[in-house]
Amino acid sequence: MKKIDGIKLRAFRNYYFQVITILFLTLVQADIRAATITLSRPITLQPETIIHLEQASTTGTSQWKLVVFGFTHCKDVCPMSLVNLSMMVKTAISEQIDINGIFVTVDPDRDTEAILANYTKSFGTDISYLRFEGEELERFKNTFQVEAIFYTKNVGNQTHYQVDHSTTAFLVDPAGRIRVIFDALKDARDMARIFHEDKKLFKS
Repeated sequence: MKKIDGIKLRAFRNYYFQVITILFLTLVQADIRAATITLSRPITLQPETIIHLEQASTTGTSQWKLVVFGFTHCKDVCPMSLVNLSMMVKTAISEQIDINGIFVTVDPDRDTEAILANYTKSFGTDISYLRFEGEELERFKNTFQVEAIFYTKNVGNQTHYQVDHSTTAFLVDPAGRIRVIFDALKDARDMARIFHEDKKLFKS
């Protein structure tokens, strides 16, 4: 019975992703520069997701949010993503945009609250974190269509395993709508340009 339910769940997720992709391509008019997508029709997040993001904000509900995913044991990709995140936050603040960077761990088994607090603090005071477990984490990842694959994690190996995950990141407005989708590794300069030049975006 559990095996059948698992197959149904995977089929439903695949169908859900296909529907979202089709809707995105047919309904959302996007301004594409490199891999950065500025949405002319913002995607409104679910109330539960908005509440989580607001809890991670440093000054309340009026902040814009840059959301990236990763894990603290990552050797190269995640540190670079956080360096870029810090740079983007500083650029936005210099343009008088109230913004917060949020690092969401995909590896809660190793990333404790204390580890995440120290990790994010090393990249700047305007970067916070979110940590979920189990189904709550899966729901949050599915909301943003973020994938994470664990290698060699098993009963005998709960510490030294590798995680591959997508580097897609998101700019969310104070109303809880995704406004820009970008790559946390490749698109930092493009995001900096948006903060400098796209004044209309931050007034809409």
